[in-house]
Amino acid sequence: MRLRTKFAVVFIVVTLVLSGSVLAAVDFYRRDAVEESRVNVDETATLTAEQIDASIRDRQDYLGLVASRPGARQFEQRGPFLDALLVNSRFYAAQIVAANGTVIAFRGDITAQQRRAVLGSNRSAAPYVRAALDGRSFVGEGEAVDGADRHVLVFSTPIFEGGEVTGVLAGAIDLDSQTVFGALPPLETSRQTVRVVGNGMELREGDRQFAASIEASATVEATGWTVTVVRDRSALDARLRRLGLFQLGQLGIVLLVMAGFGYWQYAASLRQTERLLGGFGDLGAGEYDRTVSLSGGTEWEQISDGFNDLAATLRARQAALRRRTQRLEVMYRVVRHNLRNQLTVLLTYADVIADVTDDDEIRRAARSIGDAGRTLTHLSERARQIETALADDQTPSRVDVSDIVSDVVADLREAYPAVAIETSLPDDVWVRALPSLRMAIESVCENACQHNDAEDPHLEVTVSVVDGTGEPGTSIEDSTRPDPADHGVQGPDQRSGEAVEPARDDGVADSESDHWVRVAVADNGPGLPEQERTAITEGRETELEHASGLGLWLAHWVVDRSGGHLRFHDASPRGTVVELLLPGVAATTATPDSDGGPAGGR
Repeated sequence: MRLRTKFAVVFIVVTLVLSGSVLAAVDFYRRDAVEESRVNVDETATLTAEQIDASIRDRQDYLGLVASRPGARQFEQRGPFLDALLVNSRFYAAQIVAANGTVIAFRGDITAQQRRAVLGSNRSAAPYVRAALDGRSFVGEGEAVDGADRHVLVFSTPIFEGGEVTGVLAGAIDLDSQTVFGALPPLETSRQTVRVVGNGMELREGDRQFAASIEASATVEATGWTVTVVRDRSALDARLRRLGLFQLGQLGIVLLVMAGFGYWQYAASLRQTERLLGGFGDLGAGEYDRTVSLSGGTEWEQISDGFNDLAATLRARQAALRRRTQRLEVMYRVVRHNLRNQLTVLLTYADVIADVTDDDEIRRAARSIGDAGRTLTHLSERARQIETALADDQTPSRVDVSDIVSDVVADLREAYPAVAIETSLPDDVWVRALPSLRMAIESVCENACQHNDAEDPHLEVTVSVVDGTGEPGTSIEDSTRPDPADHGVQGPDQRSGEAVEPARDDGVADSESDHWVRVAVADNGPGLPEQERTAITEGRETELEHASGLGLWLAHWVVDRSGGHLRFHDASPRGTVVELLLPGVAATTATPDSDGGPAGGR
């Protein structure tokens, strides 16, 4: 993933996380604020109900205290007694009821008509009378006064004499802020109101209505009334909205800062990184004139200078290489062309001299000149083969190595009839190698035939499959390349000793190259000179250590380009074993060529 894409993803994720955090924080605060306000309203409602209940109980207790006085039992003095009760309390009316339920006295803020209607009437069925006659104090639930927008609360208590109930003392009060609702006026504000509901009626209405509110209710224990406190929520909602807007503003500022920082990072780092990558891409494409200019810090300037120095160095080396390649190509064409032409002349005159002279010394000299000329001609031809074998368009492909060896041996038997050649060639042994593998095998075998000085020259060519269970060969002392079969893995590189992944062509899976194919060429000749082995092993020529011909070099380069490696062993009792180790492929993966036969076959 590109850095720009990563930064965009990170920016989006951070934005989402911050936005989610802000929204969650605002929501949590809103819930806490609403819950806190709700708890406060609930406490207010509970306290108000308790205050109303206490006020009612105070009236009830006062009435009971008055009823326990001796004057309450002196019914003949009932008029002055009730007048004193009304003067000293908030009761607006009071009654004395005899033990038989008859109202015997009725005083207070009432009309004469009301008094006449009540005096002498039997009220034994009324709840307040019945409860008192049973010896219990009574508090009503609240009543509406007919024809008046007011509510009253009735109290009653028994009058005892000698341990027996002799009458009932009853009183009534208006339900207003001067009596039991004295705690409500301070609660009535522009943001809060209180209502009281009892006996199916709204005993006290709230003064205000709110579009959005928080409500809490509590019960007055003495009467069962419900006290509801209603608080305006608009101020809280407005405060929460301001908080949300403030948090969103802070989030916007943070995102702007992040965007600015991100742009700065993009300009200072990502964009310059892209420039640097583009510069490396141009260098890889061979555009060595490319330079980059980076800024934003000492480190970037140092990277810019280093890149430009690298480009200048590559440009200089490319120019030098181009000049050297051009000189080599010119020299190669001139030398090869002139060499072949002049060798033709030299060989012709050497043969003429040998034919026309009678001097044996001159004849031997002419023949030596001819042999040297033919050696040079062969060397020139070998150089041409190397050029063809190692052309840039040569890529590894599947070839049947047994087929190739069979063809090479057939040609060698015709060219070197004195050499006994034996083979051990299993069927269908496929390897991945350059198409010029035939030249490599042919060079090794031809070299063994040419330089074999034994009385009965012998050559043995063997093809075998080597894997993790095969028997590894034994490297000579000067070979730095252990047998890959020792570990059942790819062989090491000839120069560094590190594992080399064999070159692959398209369509071959890695699992198909799990074994190696060994082509062993053993002769009974004089053996490979030490300088020949060292030159090939080290991969370089020196003045004292060099390969006398190009055949082994051709084999080495072809095998190396094929992903394999070349090894040398001493044969017993004399001679040399040259091994070509090549990456094998399964025979079933071979594809037919255009002629219908296996690719790489004859």
